[in-house]
Amino acid sequence: MKHFTDKAFIIHSKSFGETSVIFDFLTEENGLISAILKGAKKRKDISQLQPSREFIISTSRANLPLLIKYELTDSYVIRKDCLLVIIYFNELIYRLVPKNQPQKTLFDFYHNYLSYMSTTEDNQDSIIIGFELLLLKNLGYAVSSQIPIASIDEKDVFYYDKLKGFKQANNYYQGDKITGKDLKLLLKFDINSIQDKKALRMITKDIIINIANPKTIKSFDIIK
Repeated sequence: MKHFTDKAFIIHSKSFGETSVIFDFLTEENGLISAILKGAKKRKDISQLQPSREFIISTSRANLPLLIKYELTDSYVIRKDCLLVIIYFNELIYRLVPKNQPQKTLFDFYHNYLSYMSTTEDNQDSIIIGFELLLLKNLGYAVSSQIPIASIDEKDVFYYDKLKGFKQANNYYQGDKITGKDLKLLLKFDINSIQDKKALRMITKDIIINIANPKTIKSFDIIK
């Protein structure tokens, strides 16, 4: 039987029949793929198959490939306050990334981000915003500004137009806004220095909802 061998992270899983499980993997060479592990619930080593762990997997060539072999190669110890954040990140990938397309850049970014989350002392908002922005960029929806950074007045306020990027808001705009100072920091990707991270998270949430439509990102509700 011909098969693929690839580095992989578990993004999602669901039961299939009484004893089997379908796993969705983010792989280095083949992007987001699904594979079924038959009799998974009877296996003694099934507890190994958890998120935040890196595997080398072998899968068959089929419309729904079989997971033939898996070997744990690395594991990341994530801060307790970020365990739910990992669930959110994995759902974003599961809902937004097209399947069976090469995603080498995304794989490397995800791998590096797990390593970063296991060591960083950055606050949770900075971690979430950084991931969202990098994922949006990878998907072709990089957050941008209609106004050149050199022309942004730090005292002005700005809102995000889904077609044109950040635009200056007038006094009557009632939606989510950020200051020119925070917008400059955002465009420089200096996330830690942004003052109103909650406002920025509301903006990135709206962008993600628009991209995901009609799919729903359920884990929005589990992160603060």
